[in-house]
Amino acid sequence: MRAWRAIVVDDEAPARRRLRDLLAGVEDIDLVEECADGAAAIASIRARSPDVMFLDVQMPEVSGFDVLEVVGAGAVPAVVFVSAFDRHAVAAFDRKALDYLLKPFTTDRFEDTLARIRETLRRRPDDLTARVQAVLAERRPAAERLPVSVDGGVRLVRFADIQWVEADGNYVRLHTSEGEIRTRGTLSSMHDRLRPSGFVRIHRSYVVNAAHVVQLDPWTHGERTVRLTDGASLVSSRTYRDEVARLAGETPHPG
Repeated sequence: MRAWRAIVVDDEAPARRRLRDLLAGVEDIDLVEECADGAAAIASIRARSPDVMFLDVQMPEVSGFDVLEVVGAGAVPAVVFVSAFDRHAVAAFDRKALDYLLKPFTTDRFEDTLARIRETLRRRPDDLTARVQAVLAERRPAAERLPVSVDGGVRLVRFADIQWVEADGNYVRLHTSEGEIRTRGTLSSMHDRLRPSGFVRIHRSYVVNAAHVVQLDPWTHGERTVRLTDGASLVSSRTYRDEVARLAGETPHPG
């Protein structure tokens, strides 16, 4: 059996060196890359498709959570959070992600983590992605910026600056107060990321920021025009009429 591929993501060189030294003696896991920031981690995940990632939670600009937001919770089969948070703050990781390593960690603690990695990668439990998504979902309401992959890098966009989002084939377009941003992905996945911050889907091709809606025209055959602060006029669809009704403060259509 081939060795599993691992990457280490941490902005602190001593922490990367510590993990590199510990992994050097592990025969069934190959360290294929070390990343000093979140942007490099995103590129590495896409290029190398690692099996396991040791991911620092706290990094400047693009955090560990931002990395997972951009690549998707299921991009890496096993994620181990590495953190200097206190034990109370990281307790949720132990329940919802694969594991966490609290800095500074001992060799014995690392061996315990290796055992969990091996068990996870051999069984590949279906709920692992869901558990990582749960960690992200808990974190999203506190976040103020959305990490977006653009031209091989990562752009951090304030939720408040996003007015609406539209589908564009294999891409989505974010219409913001600072211009348009095109990034690869689906509208459904983008809506999942934006929903906790007050975004509403009104059409298979449109998601709007409720804070930027200035007018909703009368219903016409189960549809209505939604007007936004940037002057855009978007026609909703029957499929999402309940969501549009809630947006207008109306009672959703029965049945």
